[in-house]
Amino acid sequence: MEGSLVESHSIHEAGSVVPPGQRIPMSELWAGNPARFVRTLTHEETLEIPKLAIAVNELSCRFITHSTMCLEVEKMRKQFDIPL
Repeated sequence: MEGSLVESHSIHEAGSVVPPGQRIPMSELWAGNPARFVRTLTHEETLEIPKLAIAVNELSCRFITHSTMCLEVEKMRKQFDIPL
């Protein structure tokens, strides 16, 4: 919501709602409505975030093939050399 911040290398579970002004710090997992801290991510989990994001986006692009988001994720996939 307005004024909230989800820092890089963190996970905000699908369907969760980040309250206005809330900050989700780096390397944390948050879930729920309102979103609440679940746990700190392991180093290995944070390394998998780009692959997970691209995989989820690939699935959504099967339904919305011409969105700007799909094109941007394709660029990211190539940049990080992530095959799917």
